[in-house]
Amino acid sequence: MNEDCHLVAIDLGSNSFHLIVARELTGCIQTVFTSKKSVRLASGLDQNKHLSEEAIQRGLDCLAEFNQQLSGLTCRAVRVVATYSLRVAVNSDEFIERAKAVFPYPIEVISGEKEATLIYQGVAHTYPLKGTTFVMDIGGGSTEFIIGKRFKIKFARSLEMGSRSFATRFFNDDKITADSMRLAQAEARSVLAPIVEECLALGWKGVLGTSGSFKVIKQCMLELHGDSHITEKRVRRLIARFIEAKSFDNLGLSSIEESRFTLTAGALAIVSSFMDEFSVKNINISTSALREGVLYGLSSTEEKMLPRDRTVTNLLHLHRIDQVFSKRVLLQLQLFNQQLAEQGKAIDETRFMFLRYAALMHEIGINIHSKKRQVHGAYIIEHSDMPGFSEQGQQIIAAMVGDHRGKINSPITFDVISKDEYYQIVQLLRLAIILTHGRRDFPQQLAKIKFEGKQLQIDIPAVLFKENDLFAMLEKEVLQQQKAGLSLKVVAEAIEL
Repeated sequence: MNEDCHLVAIDLGSNSFHLIVARELTGCIQTVFTSKKSVRLASGLDQNKHLSEEAIQRGLDCLAEFNQQLSGLTCRAVRVVATYSLRVAVNSDEFIERAKAVFPYPIEVISGEKEATLIYQGVAHTYPLKGTTFVMDIGGGSTEFIIGKRFKIKFARSLEMGSRSFATRFFNDDKITADSMRLAQAEARSVLAPIVEECLALGWKGVLGTSGSFKVIKQCMLELHGDSHITEKRVRRLIARFIEAKSFDNLGLSSIEESRFTLTAGALAIVSSFMDEFSVKNINISTSALREGVLYGLSSTEEKMLPRDRTVTNLLHLHRIDQVFSKRVLLQLQLFNQQLAEQGKAIDETRFMFLRYAALMHEIGINIHSKKRQVHGAYIIEHSDMPGFSEQGQQIIAAMVGDHRGKINSPITFDVISKDEYYQIVQLLRLAIILTHGRRDFPQQLAKIKFEGKQLQIDIPAVLFKENDLFAMLEKEVLQQQKAGLSLKVVAEAIEL
């Protein structure tokens, strides 16, 4: 597909309408523009599933605005999907017909199962899935549940319960009580009951939540606990805080806007019931879902390539990185790890994944400023859209790129690796770069490494010091690592630095 061809996905949801404009670069989707408007279609549905005139008009006004935002684009592929509210509204045909006057693109009302499939595709293309994963997406009127592995879906179901429908039904007076929360949770468990047995039989390794409700819950956890972990105990505590507060004015959380108070309460009722019914202890968050699934469906992206590999390939091309050199650094790291494996101290898969991508991208900032390449490289990685990487994985790789030369900074606290483990892989990365730098025919197998406690030792034949400035580079590296509280011992036959 031509790089100038914009891909456009529009999601007409029950709470909000979303627009995302992207372009495809070397098999990777790059977001250009996004827009979100609160339309509240679900609140316009009466008991007979009739959509009110006010809700219809809010939707039409939003579509007219989206059309204006798209008017300057050329060569675009556009797909518009409508979900729960227009799926169940008895007068959805009226809305679609009136929309033609302000919006020239066809509106596709998709089934709940199709919505679930697109949600999973959006997650699979952008999140580093590990094994079979249970995905849960809470919408305004429905919640989708999907179990899949990589790009293969094993189970997909849409159930009629959502944050706005629960808010309207159980918390309509803008008050949260213990009784109203119990009723909401009981209803959620009742709706979940038909799928429990089938899902448990399939099994899963991890659980992912998507949607605005999960993002709000994540921000609450960050505000209350200093990290974004969504656990069973924390969800219970957050519900207790809502019940104790009763109203938004007493909640005392800046993470929640007043307009989302009862919506979040509805979502918490669904999440807590889900965690109880399926014995789920932790839920991670994916920032991608339906819209991304629509976008990747419009693209020519192949599913064979891991999402993060597509992302890295795109960044390497975009910033014109010398991939021959970067791959030689990676080869040196692989040889290091073989040696450590022989000593029973191999770098595990997760840490070597960070090493691999940091090695490939460590020079990504060189075109901005060669002397400060590590600073610019870290900034680029930290602030880039990186489908396939978790938020923390992206932060770790950015930190490693920032530490690949010069001063070694003290890392922030990570969940997936300890501070000592982080320093260990940074030490290996820096040594691999030094040994590879400027020596394309360097016999890598001659360098031997080992860890003795927290000390890293590298043995190099002394003859190599006579051929280049390797001695001076390693001498400087010993001092740099000492400043960071690390221990590096370099042995060159009878010479020790």
